[in-house]
Parts: sequence; structure tokens; C-alpha cells
Amino acid sequence: MEAVVFLEFASGASGVRSCLLDRIAPLSLSGDARLSFVGTERDDIRTAEVIALGFRSAQTAKAIMQRWTSDPAFPKAVEMRLLRVEPVWSIEPLAVMFP
Repeated sequence: MEAVVFLEFASGASGVRSCLLDRIAPLSLSGDARLSFVGTERDDIRTAEVIALGFRSAQTAKAIMQRWTSDPAFPKAVEMRLLRVEPVWSIEPLAVMFP
């Protein structure tokens, strides 16, 4: 996975989650993206939902984001962020103790 797109929206927004999942399903079936998680953030002020969508290519992620934002049917209440994933290499403690 080279990139992750976070889709954030208010939990009270009617039909937004199902609309987004309907757009994500074909991407998953084609292998272009993978649904990583759906999470809920609750605090004293608001309740928001976040959908994380992983992509093998940052270019594909950017293209999908541009296609969605230019689509008049895409929910305007959705905020999108693109994060590039950088691999982190680490050595497990046991491997250091017992080479």
C-alpha cells in the first residue's frame, strides 16, 4: 500500500456512509483499492465517521479523489485527505537478543 485516503463526514449525515461504500465496492473488486477500516470519532462537540481506503498507487488515489470531487453526485459534506505511506523497518526485540 502506497497511499491512504481518509474520508471524513458527520455521523448524522443521511446516507453518506452507504453512498461512499457503494463507490468503494467497485474499487475493491477491481483491485485498485482496499477498505482498511470504518471508524467513529466521538467527542463532546460532534460525532464523525472516518473511512480509510488503501491504494497501491498514490497516482490512482489522486485520480479517484479528483474524479469524486468533480462528480456533482458526490456528497459535499465529505472531507478527503491523502496520506502517502512510508515503509518503516524495525527489528523485533527477540531478534536482537537471539540472532
